[in-house]
Amino acid sequence: MSNEIKVVMYGLGYMGRGIAKLLLEKKGVKIVGAIDISKDIVGRDLGEVLKIERNLGVTVSNNSEVLLSKVEADIVIHATTSHLSQAYPQIAECVEEGFNVISTCEELSYPFEKNPELASKLDRLAKENNVTVLGTGINPGFLMDTLPIVLTGVCQDVKKVKVTRMMYSGNRRIPFQKKIGTGLSPREFKQKIEGKEITGHVGLSESIMQIAAALGWKLEEVVELPPEPVIAERELKTDYITVKPGQVAGLKSIGKGVMNGKEVITLEFISHAGVEEPYDEVLIEGIPNIHERIIGGVHGDIGTIAMVVNMIPKVINARPGLLTMKDIALPSAVTEDMRIYLEWEFL
Repeated sequence: MSNEIKVVMYGLGYMGRGIAKLLLEKKGVKIVGAIDISKDIVGRDLGEVLKIERNLGVTVSNNSEVLLSKVEADIVIHATTSHLSQAYPQIAECVEEGFNVISTCEELSYPFEKNPELASKLDRLAKENNVTVLGTGINPGFLMDTLPIVLTGVCQDVKKVKVTRMMYSGNRRIPFQKKIGTGLSPREFKQKIEGKEITGHVGLSESIMQIAAALGWKLEEVVELPPEPVIAERELKTDYITVKPGQVAGLKSIGKGVMNGKEVITLEFISHAGVEEPYDEVLIEGIPNIHERIIGGVHGDIGTIAMVVNMIPKVINARPGLLTMKDIALPSAVTEDMRIYLEWEFL
């Protein structure tokens, strides 16, 4: 069997560390480099950063140019930001050095409408260097785009698609709690939304546009409504914070795709500390109608980490360019030696 798949980690925040830990559990893959700008971890062994019981012989570097020019690797796992304008120079640097890239950047999941110039440049650069770039995660990347796209495969016709994520936020990390405004007063929430300190869910528009592209729909308009606060009616104790009555428990975000004057795609993202019955649901109005519900929902962090790791062999095997989840082989778990999957031709 061929040598191990060599991976560089670019970004070692919460998600990056989670991805790195899962990679260490897999066969046929090896982390050979790590990049981050945090002064707390630069110069330390990755094993120490991950708080495992052994050193990995990989020192965290804050000099991406030097590391990427010297390391031999097959793919870079990029996890630094949600916004493509910030991620682009980092990803382009990896591509220019000849590395495939999987990124958790939400705006990279389908960037052709909102960021057409950057998308075109990145696609051209990837093709010139014979590598593949993919933005993915649990959402966008799977639950609110890839999953409904696949479910339409049994439909003779599709009229409408609605996806709802009803997510309990109390077991999510502190950065996520802040992202949805947990514990703020309604006034503070409004101020932070207006000041863009709280973004809510990033990626609804990208998911809508990807669904439409897969179905061949030409949307007249994509509307993403401002996030609305969900106010606690009783005291809510979570793993990280206590929310008092009258404070913000989380938020609701809605995105809509309009065609021929009608709303044909609706995405609802609802996450707060008071959710008692979490679920992920897809409703398709068509022939036949489809109603799929995942009881309990999928944990966002666990799902994103899994998606990134599981897509590694499929990205390495894919055609060059900037791809989306609708363009690449269907996601599936990597349960055996990762090198086995390189023997399969995905695209």
